[in-house]
Amino acid sequence: MTVFRFFQRPAGHATTSVKATVSSESSRLLVSNIQRSRWQRFLRLPGLGILCGLCSGIFFATGSLVVALLPGINSMELLIFRSLSQMAVYSSVIIHARQSLLGIPGERRFLFFRAITGVISVNLIYYSFRLIPLADASTISFSAPVFVSIFACILLKEPCGLFELGTVITTIVGVMLIAKPSFLFGGDTGNLSMKDQIMGSLMAFCGCLSVSLSYIFIRKLQKTHYSVIIMSFSLVAIFINSIILTVINDWSFPACGRDGWLILLLGFTGIIGQFFVTASLKLEDAGPASIARAIDVVMAFIYQVAFLEETIEWTSVLGAVLVCSCVVMIGWRKWKKR
Repeated sequence: MTVFRFFQRPAGHATTSVKATVSSESSRLLVSNIQRSRWQRFLRLPGLGILCGLCSGIFFATGSLVVALLPGINSMELLIFRSLSQMAVYSSVIIHARQSLLGIPGERRFLFFRAITGVISVNLIYYSFRLIPLADASTISFSAPVFVSIFACILLKEPCGLFELGTVITTIVGVMLIAKPSFLFGGDTGNLSMKDQIMGSLMAFCGCLSVSLSYIFIRKLQKTHYSVIIMSFSLVAIFINSIILTVINDWSFPACGRDGWLILLLGFTGIIGQFFVTASLKLEDAGPASIARAIDVVMAFIYQVAFLEETIEWTSVLGAVLVCSCVVMIGWRKWKKR
């Protein structure tokens, strides 16, 4: 009997331990399921995707303001600083998601073309901030979704009708109002020289076309992880801009204090802006998400008056209304089709 009892106690102890372990595991699973359920309910909140789109527009507009506030540093060098910040964050995302830096086989050439067009567009738009008012350059570059439909018609063989053609014509009219060419406005460009006005508007418009091509290539990246797309853009930006700055010998190191903090802010806005724009496209259709990005133009006008202390021309406001209306109509039409 003593021997029997000796062997019984460990068995009872083991049973108790198993019960305690099962109970502990059940508690952890219950807590995990409750947290997951709360997170799922949070993601289903109405308008969350649009809110993320609004946040992305605010952060990108703030990044544009930072570029305008740093005229002493080459805009290509500012893109390098922003790309380094993005690499520091999204490299960890790639490692965690176990993604290949080269992308998915079959999509690699589109990944490369997307990086090239993205770098060209940001370089052109950043430089346009030095020549024309912030709101004007932001409005012209914001018109990219309008030209996506034209490039999609040419390159992807998507249908293109009178609606798309009408929005393109209206957008071009809006851009002309912002650019104010001399043959229409008699050389009245306010405080800007005619050369800067035309050159800055042309660079912003070319940057807009390059953004449109970038969107086309992104459509081809169906299986490539978003972190790989951002990382490839950052690597190409650092490589190309470093070569150009070395050739033209225009490297300049920012001073400590104000410039350093602004560069950190530029990197932060790039990282958070990319996160919110990705989240908005995951949570919401592309139409409403692109409509929400119109806040970018609104914030550019506010920043221009509040921080840059520049006046706003009535032609710029009218041009911005035309451009934003076209982008909103295209986004709304795409949403209704779905």
